[in-house]
Parts: sequence; structure tokens; C-alpha cells
Amino acid sequence: MSENSTIEWTDHTFNTHWGCSKIGPGCDRCYAEALAKRFGYGWGDDAPKREFDESHWQDLIRWDRKAASEGVRRRVFTNSMSDLFDKFAPAGVRERHWSYIAQTPNLDHLLLTKRIGNVARMAPPAWLEPGCWPKNVWLGATIVDQEEADRDIPKLLAVPARVRFLSMEPLLGSVDLSAHLRVCCGSPIEGGSGSDFQPPDPPTCCGHFESGIDWVICGGESGHGARPMHPGWARSIRDQCADAGVPFMFKQNGEWVSVSEIAGAGEHYRFSDGATVRRVGKKAAGRTLDGVTHDEFPV
Repeated sequence: MSENSTIEWTDHTFNTHWGCSKIGPGCDRCYAEALAKRFGYGWGDDAPKREFDESHWQDLIRWDRKAASEGVRRRVFTNSMSDLFDKFAPAGVRERHWSYIAQTPNLDHLLLTKRIGNVARMAPPAWLEPGCWPKNVWLGATIVDQEEADRDIPKLLAVPARVRFLSMEPLLGSVDLSAHLRVCCGSPIEGGSGSDFQPPDPPTCCGHFESGIDWVICGGESGHGARPMHPGWARSIRDQCADAGVPFMFKQNGEWVSVSEIAGAGEHYRFSDGATVRRVGKKAAGRTLDGVTHDEFPV
């Protein structure tokens, strides 16, 4: 599907099928819907999904062999044009993917979903046993605002995946992750975020901190009708990750960027606190946050 993906946080992009439906505010400007319709495919629960022949699936085998020959691991984002945990996915497509995961140990399969609540009943039951989740399967949830964070991150943390990550794109509001980034004695650490946040001291906490969320990807929306992202929302996620020692990837500003970051004319948007962003396009807006590129990955 895409051997050299332009998505900054993956090496390859693979789709088990095409076709999805809108289930939340992050879906309102869905690029995948627009692309599918451009190629003549429908969208929505009942719309026929595009499926692929064996040659398409063999790309995974080819990428795995190439990674093995080069002595490296490659990340594969699944799915960019659908959701593997959609109950309307074509029959048998998940089972087919599980078999290919087993055949490609040199690929890390990044399963990103907006339906994290379906994982426990759709993933292979054997994966959910203690210590049995495949080492080459990372599990991610899309989180765009505080409501989704409060609802869906606990569902993600309940799955025993080796690497659990968040894709906070498009970021549509301020989000406090402090209760989910680190856990102590198996329980989330409650508290505020930012540089002043300090975890509780013994005896309230034993001091043995473990990772809750292992990686956070953050970015603004791009494309036609893109909604602006307040720079402070992204800075807060960056700082919370730094406080917790969680790798942070800033994918993009999107179509809009702070007027302090780039000069020039153009459409402006002013937030209620006075912060102002200018629409300059994805390329001009770039990927830096306060002049710094953040490209951290989990080990």
C-alpha cells in the first residue's frame, strides 16, 4: 500500500481494507473519506468496503524479508483508510491480519483505532492472556479531546499490549493526561500536569513507577476546512510527556500556526484567551513546536 510512507511516525502504511464511518469529532474532516470517494468508493457503516487480493497482502512478507536482510525493524501503520476494529469490517479480515502478523516478526505492527473498546473482544483471545500479547504489535487509540481521553484511555490501558500509544491528531482541545502517563503499584498517578507536577511521595506511593502510556503523537488538523489548534494545547501535551518521561512526537501544526512562529499575511483565528494563529498551509506551518522538532519513539 505504501512502502515509504510520508507519515512521520511510520515506515510503511498497510490497509487490510478501505472503508469506515464517522464516530467522533476527530472524524469530521476525515481525509480517508475524501480520498475513498475520489476513487469511487462509498463511506459509512453499510457501504461496501474495498478488499484486496493476495498480492497486496504479500507486501507485508516482502517488507519483513527486507527488514531482516537489513538487520532493522520497520514500523507498519494499520490502517490509514479504515479501522481494523470496526464491527463493519469485512468478514475474516482481522483473522487474516493476525496470521500475517505471526509471519512478519521483523515488522512492528501499529494498530491504531478509534474503537478501542472493541479490542478486547476482537483481538485473538490468546493475546489477552498475561504475557502473551505479541511483541511486534503496538496498540494505539485516537484521542482528540478530554472527553475521549477520559473515556478511552482506561480501555487502552486495560489491554496488555507491549506498547500502548496515543494519536492526538487532530488535537481539538486541551487534554490532561497526567493520570494516565505513569502508574504506581498498578494504579494511575492522580495529579495536575505541567512543570510543577510532582508525583506523590511514600507512603502514599511506593515510588515504583511504570509506564501507562508508552508514546504520544500529537498534531493539528490539515486539509480543507481544517480546524485550528491552540499552540498551548500542544505545549501542554509536550510538557506532560516530558514530566512523565514518555516519548513525544509532534507530527505537525496542521494548516494553522501561531503568529509568533511565522510572519506574513493570511486568514487569522483568535482564541478566547487572545492567542492567535494564522492559516499558512501544512507545509509552511511545519512540524516545529516553539522552534523544536520532536521525533521521539518508544524503545
